[in-house]
Amino acid sequence: MFALQFFGGLFGLLLGADMAVGGCMRLARRWNLPPWVTGMLLLALGTSLPEFFVGLSASAEHPGLALGTVFGSNAVNVGGVFALMLIFAKKGIPLREAGLSTLLALVTGSGLAFWAFSAPTPSVIASSALLGLFAFVIWATLRDGRRRKNADPVSSLKESFPTSLLLAMGGFALLAFSSTFFINGALGFADLFGWREGFVGYVIAALGTSAPEMFTSIGAIRRGHPGVVFGNIVGSNTFNLLMVGGTVGLMAGVPIDVVSVQPQLWVNLGASLVLLIPLLRGRDENRGRTKTALWMGILLFLAYLAAAGWIGSL
Repeated sequence: MFALQFFGGLFGLLLGADMAVGGCMRLARRWNLPPWVTGMLLLALGTSLPEFFVGLSASAEHPGLALGTVFGSNAVNVGGVFALMLIFAKKGIPLREAGLSTLLALVTGSGLAFWAFSAPTPSVIASSALLGLFAFVIWATLRDGRRRKNADPVSSLKESFPTSLLLAMGGFALLAFSSTFFINGALGFADLFGWREGFVGYVIAALGTSAPEMFTSIGAIRRGHPGVVFGNIVGSNTFNLLMVGGTVGLMAGVPIDVVSVQPQLWVNLGASLVLLIPLLRGRDENRGRTKTALWMGILLFLAYLAAAGWIGSL
């Protein structure tokens, strides 16, 4: 029964995310938002909605599962999605879709997470700081969007506002409904195998909730838009850590399992620092896949497997 709940809930999360993104994109077309702002605010938000609703539903009674989903999803995005894209994207992955301010906010948030979650009772101040940092990221994104006023809007086609709003709200409702089944299924796996909640969140729940990022990245590369990949991963990890992590910290109703969460904090910090490396090198052009990118992808994937094994052994 728990397996049926898990996979049924996962299907509902994926379908709800697709509906929500579709509705939001329709609203973006109606409001003529530039594509860069649309991608950073709506695409990354849409692919991170499963993590948000799972975290929201689990934070009060199962904060370890919620945090495991946050940190595990970020690790999957870097060590799984990004790594595989580096390995298989023959045209290379340009890095123009993410700004240095967003990446620095992600790294800063990774440091704040140690303050927030290194004790059984999460720090309210640090959790609030994570949410405040996310508000800064939104402001910085909108600021950069205004600087690109000459960018073509997503579309000049005016979408029906009631239809777009209903589609988005229906997606959000399905996400909220499905998250309960998904969590119950994940907890069933934990009871069956005797795993910690944090490990179940880090591996099983994270792999499921990161499926939108994987499908979005594959679709972008197949359609000849590999530049979407890096921006989507950075945006998703930022939303997961700052918005979802901050919310979990404020809503946690029982003590967290520090033994399970502590190594996940280090893995999350490492994943955030990895995303800084290519941007600081200044490689912004699309020159095709290089041997450096190929080996970086392989090392990232192996590092993710090693981190999952380390956390599972605790």
